[in-house]
Amino acid sequence: MKDPKLVHLDPNGIRQLFLTHGKKIKLKKKEIFAKQGLPLFSVGLVGTGGFKLVYKQGKKEWIKSFIFEGGLLGSLPSILGHQTSKYSILALEPSEVFVLTANVFKTKMEKENQYKDFLIQFLSNLYLKKEERVADFLLLEPEKRYKKFIQEYHSVLERISQIDQAAYLGITNVALSRIKKRIFEDIR
Repeated sequence: MKDPKLVHLDPNGIRQLFLTHGKKIKLKKKEIFAKQGLPLFSVGLVGTGGFKLVYKQGKKEWIKSFIFEGGLLGSLPSILGHQTSKYSILALEPSEVFVLTANVFKTKMEKENQYKDFLIQFLSNLYLKKEERVADFLLLEPEKRYKKFIQEYHSVLERISQIDQAAYLGITNVALSRIKKRIFEDIR
């Protein structure tokens, strides 16, 4: 299955762009990179650590995705469309992020071909991932979604709490415990 990173950034020089023009920030566990309902004026490249993208309504929480080393943090509607962010981005663990202002990011993407190619590839991968996620929610039972989740995030699974795994899968923590128990019993 796919690595959690949407694209490999180094071949396109994106990492160097963030290292050269960005500012390194450190976030503590549970610290917010972006807050739902507020505009986001920057894009981040995860140097170390991990993040969850979270939709909240009242006390209910849904996790859109997880992003780890090499992945980009941001909200396209906020950065490109000057809208508020539809979700929050929170650190799962102590993390370092290289941050570019949205203006620098947009200018580079619009004017330099290597970055245009990256943006097309990034957006294509993002669209395909989103389509697959919607199809999984509509067509797969929670146990099959969990098995796909394990395949996709196997390299970082121990860094994602069971509560966050359940929120990503759209099920309760109790339901996930039952699924894990069934899977473990099937393995024996």
